[in-house]
Amino acid sequence: MKLNLFLAGLLFILVSCDQKQNAPAHTKQDIQSFMSDYRAAWKDGDSSLILQFISPDITMFRPSKSDTPIVGISDLSAFWFPESNMSYPILKYEVENEDINIGGDLAIYQGLSILEWCIEEKGIQRDTTLSISEFTTILRHEEDAWKIFRIMFNSKDKDYQG
Repeated sequence: MKLNLFLAGLLFILVSCDQKQNAPAHTKQDIQSFMSDYRAAWKDGDSSLILQFISPDITMFRPSKSDTPIVGISDLSAFWFPESNMSYPILKYEVENEDINIGGDLAIYQGLSILEWCIEEKGIQRDTTLSISEFTTILRHEEDAWKIFRIMFNSKDKDYQG
C-alpha cells in the first residue's frame, strides 16, 4: 500500500505542476458526490451505469503479485460483468477514512472500502462475501465530467477490526 500511495502522490505532484491555468475549481464535495453516485450504481446492480463512471483509459491494479493489471474499459467490463447465469448483487458498499486531494484535472480518492456481496442464481442468494480493502482511486476530469482513471487496492480482510 505504501508503494501505491507513493506512486499516487508522485503522479499527483507531477500533474499538479502542469495544471491548466484556467481550469475550473473542483471541490472535495464534487468528488464525494461522484463516488457516492458510483457506489449507488453498484448497489443498484446497473452495469451500464457503472461503466459510465469509468474512463476508457482505465487501469485497475490488482493486489496479487501474479495478477496483471486490467487495462481498458472493455477488459474491465469483461472482468466485472462476465456472461453468466449467476449474478453478484452488492449488499453493502461503504467507505471509511475518506481522503480527497485535487490538483487541476486529477483527484486522488483514498480510504477503506467495505464491500459485501453474494452469489445469486435462479433468484436464490447464497455465499455472502465481505471484502475490506484500502484503496486509492485516481479520477480524471474528462470532457466536463469526472471519470475513474486508475484503481489500486490492497485487501485488509484478515486485519479489519471494524
